[in-house]
Amino acid sequence: MRDRNPLLTIWRSIFTLGLEFWLPLPLIGMSIWFGGKSVANQMLSYKYNTQSYLEANNQIKVQLSVTVLAIKAEIKEQVGFTKVTIRTADSAIKTLELELPTTDIAAIEAGITQELGLDLTTVKRITRYQFSE
Repeated sequence: MRDRNPLLTIWRSIFTLGLEFWLPLPLIGMSIWFGGKSVANQMLSYKYNTQSYLEANNQIKVQLSVTVLAIKAEIKEQVGFTKVTIRTADSAIKTLELELPTTDIAAIEAGITQELGLDLTTVKRITRYQFSE
């Protein structure tokens, strides 16, 4: 006597072929797909507080302790600034370059004094000036 129920024969054939493992996989995959999509949408719509990250643009004044050998100030009168090149005796920092927004010699010496932390007489003694167009 044979079973005449077609659903029962389909289920029996599914179990004999091992399809009971493979049939739920598309449902599991779709649930992971839509679940991951909703989690990603929630994370992307979350507002972050960026104020603490934008505060990194503050400038920090670093005090250098190098032995200055010579200072060359190239005064560019037409442009209105001075390019200062400083040679040092330090092995890590051979030269330093500054740009000062002035062409006045007293203001240049004051700017070098302020930037390097040297006294004014030393700056006057070791600075060489060059005027260029």
